[in-house]
Amino acid sequence: MRATRKPAVVKKMSGVPTFRIATRRCSARSVSRDVALRRLAFFAAALLLQMLSAALVTAGELSWISARGRELVDSQGHPVALRGVSLGGWLVEEMWMQPVTTAPPAGSTLPAVRDHVSLWGVVRARLGEAATCRCRTAFRNAWLDESDFDRIRSTGLNSVRLPFLYDLVEEPEGLAWLDRAIDWASRRGIYVVLDMHGLPGGQSKEHHTGQADQNRFFRDPRHIEHAERLWQTLARRYRDQPAVAAFELMNEPMGAPDIATLYLVQDRLYRAIRQIDSRHVVIFEDGYTGLDHMPLPAIAGWTNAMMSCHHYAFHASSAEEQINAARAHADYMQRSQERLGTPLYLGEFNQEPHGSPRTIAAFVGDLDAHGWSWAFWTYKNLATNGTRTMWAIYRNPQPIEPLDPYRDSEQQWTDKCRQMQTKNLEAYPGLLDALQKNSHTRS
Repeated sequence: MRATRKPAVVKKMSGVPTFRIATRRCSARSVSRDVALRRLAFFAAALLLQMLSAALVTAGELSWISARGRELVDSQGHPVALRGVSLGGWLVEEMWMQPVTTAPPAGSTLPAVRDHVSLWGVVRARLGEAATCRCRTAFRNAWLDESDFDRIRSTGLNSVRLPFLYDLVEEPEGLAWLDRAIDWASRRGIYVVLDMHGLPGGQSKEHHTGQADQNRFFRDPRHIEHAERLWQTLARRYRDQPAVAAFELMNEPMGAPDIATLYLVQDRLYRAIRQIDSRHVVIFEDGYTGLDHMPLPAIAGWTNAMMSCHHYAFHASSAEEQINAARAHADYMQRSQERLGTPLYLGEFNQEPHGSPRTIAAFVGDLDAHGWSWAFWTYKNLATNGTRTMWAIYRNPQPIEPLDPYRDSEQQWTDKCRQMQTKNLEAYPGLLDALQKNSHTRS
């Protein structure tokens, strides 16, 4: 889809000083003074309008980003670091972070809800295809809307990582959801990383590929060819969109049988995109095999590329262990970048358990000091019984009524979805400040 940029329009402003011309007879000196005041007011208003117009244009215009050496740079060659948050749960449903009843009632022949496929499969079996589409739309409209991008912008973050599943590309009007997010983001000066979170056949056994226990993607050439076509569809649609910062080929590809296959397949997807689009950055991910096992991009012929990894320290038993693990990971990223010679993207990180805004601020300080790009996991997290964890910027500390795919009517489902709107949640205390650009580097 070719992007067309409309000129900024400034609405008529109220409150601009005006001066009434006196009808009584005036001296030459008073007339001269009135003319001068009117001219001064005119130029002041014109200057104010010009400044406002410039501000509106700046908010709506984003420079193209590209990889140059170890940095991302804008079209003027200035270094850019993507500092953002993942929009988990919106287009990739994950039951652990969403208030959904997952166990079928006694005597039901319907399966347990574990993932995207089983969730909508249960709703479809009960309510039919048309109602399922409406329920899914209600779910998505409640989870994220335009006001959320105002919240993200107000934190000082400049990007979002947008996870989606491959079947969204083939869903009727599915790409309209990506279009909407890109439009909302670009009008606020926010970049979007398009993250294919689940590929055909599944790139691992994980539920967040869209369907648990598959892991067939790397083992079936038909799935790889399918993914090539999907990425080419996306490349054609967004090749003229500077607000799309990068194409992330796949999320956590842990199901590859070996490292060689992991990167041979990513190379195929990269080259499929490059047949259409050479301008966008392409992100390669290590799938927890380690950046030190990545091929050298210069030798592989990967240009305008960025390498990515994720960081979680689930083994940590204290805040200090989280800090130490984060510092060790930053050191590892620095060593890896010296070898790879490309920009780095920490595509996901969090510090549960035992982390805090203090530990997050320290890690973010390290990432910012190195000029690396990053995305915090995640934007919002809801639980039926309420949650006070730090898994997200926004959470529901109090219980809410769960969405029940086994019992809810379409109207009940739609009504319950409204509970998930961010305006009904609370921000995790101190976390927004921790994600601000800061000087919290290691001592």
